[in-house]
Amino acid sequence: MDIILLESSLELVPPEIRDHPSVVKNAERQGKDPSHVLLDVSLHYHAMRNLPHKEKRGRPDIVHTALLVTLTDPDFRGNLYIHTLDSKVIRVSREMRPPKNYSRFVGLMEQLLVYGKVPLKDEPLMEITSLSLSDLVRDRGLILLDERGTRVARTALCDRNEFIGIGAFPHGDFSIETKTLSKGSFSISQNVLETQNVLCRLISACIHD
Repeated sequence: MDIILLESSLELVPPEIRDHPSVVKNAERQGKDPSHVLLDVSLHYHAMRNLPHKEKRGRPDIVHTALLVTLTDPDFRGNLYIHTLDSKVIRVSREMRPPKNYSRFVGLMEQLLVYGKVPLKDEPLMEITSLSLSDLVRDRGLILLDERGTRVARTALCDRNEFIGIGAFPHGDFSIETKTLSKGSFSISQNVLETQNVLCRLISACIHD
């Protein structure tokens, strides 16, 4: 079972708001250039008000929690990719152990997005690839987990060959581009679930003792 965190809310502060006073002040406080700072709605709320798709942006904590749930579970043996809102595809090594401390995670993601990989030396544990989402799923296909999809038992997804796509953004819907690439949408609960809840339920359902 290989998973893609889709349209993940993970990006550096975009050029159009890098000169905003709140962004500049926050970056100075951290001793960083604004272009090297992770976009976070809790820090950049006022600067983000006029950004397109603002409801889906500025929540890197969603990715942090998803990585902790997935990569610290010894029963998850699949591959994991992160697809970002700005169309980056990040390969995550099975050897990756994400920092539990959120501040350390932020620093790691800033390094990844600035330099393209972490760590900078040795074999990368996370790396921005040259692939598009279309390239990644071309041979195997993609299915989406979506509360509006066809209701199925969680176990029905365990042995499928397609990549399983799970949204990693706070609000809104998958883009038309992402939906076009998918073979279909499925739901595993009558309730709306957060990203980490979907991952927990899916991984637990697919454990083979």
